[in-house]
Amino acid sequence: MVRMQSDMRKQELMEIAFRQFLQQGYEKTSIRSIVGEAKGEIGMFYHHFASKEEIFKAVLEQYNAAYISKVESLIKKGREGTFFDLLERILSDLEGALCEYKNMSCGKVNKQMLTILHENTLIALQPIFCDLIHEYIHRGEISPPEIEIGLLTDFLLFGISAVIHDQREKSIQAKEKAIKELLSRLLGTT
Repeated sequence: MVRMQSDMRKQELMEIAFRQFLQQGYEKTSIRSIVGEAKGEIGMFYHHFASKEEIFKAVLEQYNAAYISKVESLIKKGREGTFFDLLERILSDLEGALCEYKNMSCGKVNKQMLTILHENTLIALQPIFCDLIHEYIHRGEISPPEIEIGLLTDFLLFGISAVIHDQREKSIQAKEKAIKELLSRLLGTT
């Protein structure tokens, strides 16, 4: 019972910290402000975390774990189809992901924090997409240029992200079409 309450309190601190980091950024968020919102004492914070940096890393890891779990679920469901079937599944979920991203941006939000979250998520997705590219190369469905798969994956993830977040083009359908065409050419789909 005590352990469960301690875990709940730790999760509460993380949720408060996440919200404050999003709204104020890392520099303007303090341990005191986190503990104050939790109506707790400084000792409570240090029972769970050694520093502000530690809770910041824990918050990023928790956010990434939730997002990666969602992407892995989409991949698992679509793995039997072609590479572009899977891409279609991922891109169709993209609109929901963009809405979640926009909801995080409502009100007072620190843009630097959103950028950090986004970059960390793309980096965390890299090994998953490396494995996926290897799998589809092995299946003979794609034949990308002979370069290191990690570099190719980074190029794809960050490039797709750039297209998705481009503010000049408003249509998600136009962005999806551009992404598919670029990937088809780059990956040499068969």
